[in-house]
Amino acid sequence: FFPYYPAEGQSSIQRHWADFRPIKDLNSPNLVCNDPGSVAEKTATILAGSEIKAYYPGWPHDIGPVIVWMAHCGSEPTSCSTFNGTGKHWFKIQEVGLQNGTVRYGQWALKDLLAANYTWSTTIPAALEQGAYLIRHEIIALHVPFEPEFYPECAQLWVVGGGAQRPADSYLASIPGMYSEKGKWSLGNCF
Repeated sequence: FFPYYPAEGQSSIQRHWADFRPIKDLNSPNLVCNDPGSVAEKTATILAGSEIKAYYPGWPHDIGPVIVWMAHCGSEPTSCSTFNGTGKHWFKIQEVGLQNGTVRYGQWALKDLLAANYTWSTTIPAALEQGAYLIRHEIIALHVPFEPEFYPECAQLWVVGGGAQRPADSYLASIPGMYSEKGKWSLGNCF
């Protein structure tokens, strides 16, 4: 999906978003899948255990983590078309933050994204139960001190060929609601 262009005529697995402004309000429903985060026209079929790539052409920042989440929409391929993602549905499948060095001069996940031609690769859990899922790539840009900028993007998937597992409630996080402005982020464990 390409922001700034009319949504009419675009056909994508990516939920719609209007522009490149960050989400800064940690209680905003836009933290789920960006602004407006409206339903995509398509759903991609992917085999559990397969790699999926997100592409961020021209991404400018190199300080910050990349976190990848998923949420189960339902048992039908079109279930994500009626699922807005708000609430305690999200489980983390990948997170990469500061790998070494200091906050300003260290090796962050975003440096890896830039070095990989603006591409981020993630593997869908191999044992994941078949179903419709949203995958949510979240970039948290930290180039402005004490003002994290959230850039969430969601895409609609139909996961096939997996196992029978879905994360227990203890692995689920609520969006919005998983972050607080007091500096303590509760990210939980990866599934």
